Amino acid sequence: MYSYARGTDRCDPDLIADAYHEDAWDDHGNFRGGRDVVVDTIVGRGAAARASMHHLGNVLIELLGDTAHVETYFMACQDLEIDGARFTRMRAGRYLDRFERRDGRWRVAHRTVVDDWSRLDEVVATAPSVTDECHRGTRDRTDPSYGLSDFSRLRSGRSERI
Repeated sequence: MYSYARGTDRCDPDLIADAYHEDAWDDHGNFRGGRDVVVDTIVGRGAAARASMHHLGNVLIELLGDTAHVETYFMACQDLEIDGARFTRMRAGRYLDRFERRDGRWRVAHRTVVDDWSRLDEVVATAPSVTDECHRGTRDRTDPSYGLSDFSRLRSGRSERI
């Protein structure tokens, strides 16, 4: 789940794809499709947001052998520019997933995204302490987190996820 969220926030197609089995199905509501549709849609829409951050919260897991039914709460924040104005988009909901363990790896086999609420607020000011000298996140692999060796191994699949 955390790799999926990180992949979405960094627009990293490999991390997003790795969260799903090859034959998975995802119903996000505003788009539906297999793993490739999910990757293409999320990465394609990512260009519209200057920044993105997903927070994962409560997780309820019902483990049934090699299948798990999982409900994960999320909040997503995005920094958007619309018609020359800057906005913060907040979205809260839940991922309703069926994970399956295949060849020893747990991945999403089926996902339904439930939206509980969302809002769009125009930015009227930003914190004066966040200056141009501050390290800034990016929506690609130039993000400072890719310089951490453990995270680089996660992206390449050379490290085990727990």
